[in-house]
Amino acid sequence: MVNKENMNNYKFSNNISEENKLLYKDKVAKSIEYLTNNIYEYGPSLKNAKLSYLVTKIEPQSTNILRIYFEFKDKKNINSKSGLEYIDIDDNDVIQVRRIINKPKENFPWPIFTLAIISIMIAVIFVSYRVYWMDRDGDNLYLAGRSLWVKSDEPVNQEFITYIGNDENGNEQYWAISPINQENNLLFVKLSLINYGSGTVKIVIDDNASTLYDDKSIQYKPINPIERTYASERSDTYLVDGFIPLWGPVQLDPQEQVTGMLIFEIPESSIAEQLKWDAGDLIMFTY
Repeated sequence: MVNKENMNNYKFSNNISEENKLLYKDKVAKSIEYLTNNIYEYGPSLKNAKLSYLVTKIEPQSTNILRIYFEFKDKKNINSKSGLEYIDIDDNDVIQVRRIINKPKENFPWPIFTLAIISIMIAVIFVSYRVYWMDRDGDNLYLAGRSLWVKSDEPVNQEFITYIGNDENGNEQYWAISPINQENNLLFVKLSLINYGSGTVKIVIDDNASTLYDDKSIQYKPINPIERTYASERSDTYLVDGFIPLWGPVQLDPQEQVTGMLIFEIPESSIAEQLKWDAGDLIMFTY
């Protein structure tokens, strides 16, 4: 039996005919019940959200399968762009397929972008005497190019990334980044870029700055953490302490360094093997 509460959190778009509304209302309600009972698949940012759904399209796929498209968003965040998913349901009201095409996305987060740039500027710190004279021999994750030394930590692979930062009002806020494809994970690599030279180094860290190679030699480009970041509920399971995105223009004067994380979206089963750094220098790390 369909929960009556689920009947109140969806509507039909204007392009759905009255005939189809009546014909498929039970299957729509059954699909909505399935979605609300499996809200965890949306990830940590929506785990406690009250979602509203809009039925945008109904398509018979075969003699016994009906595909229903839903737009969805958090009722508390009406200014966000709706997410999109579909359900395939059979004649016996059994859900055969559920696919989340994309998740709700806020308009471009200028406050987050500004905070990230400020974080990067703060992270560009003077390299102390101790760091300058540290032993760099024998470490295959601390390598030199023509103008930069780059130090890499081991890659970390997890389902989501959450971190603590401030909002535009200076209040502490949990932020999150999630993969677009629900079958993928996020992999992040902490990098330190150090200018030991005598001149200023200017680089742009974007999706062309590096390439990740997995154990099948498949290549991945870093994702834009500014565009992919959204406000989240508290979620310590995927919390990355001290998270700073490594993204955007960077200027390193002599004896300065910047440290931050590059993020890649990769299949859950993939294993990172190499990282090629391409911004200003060509440096290859093997993990």
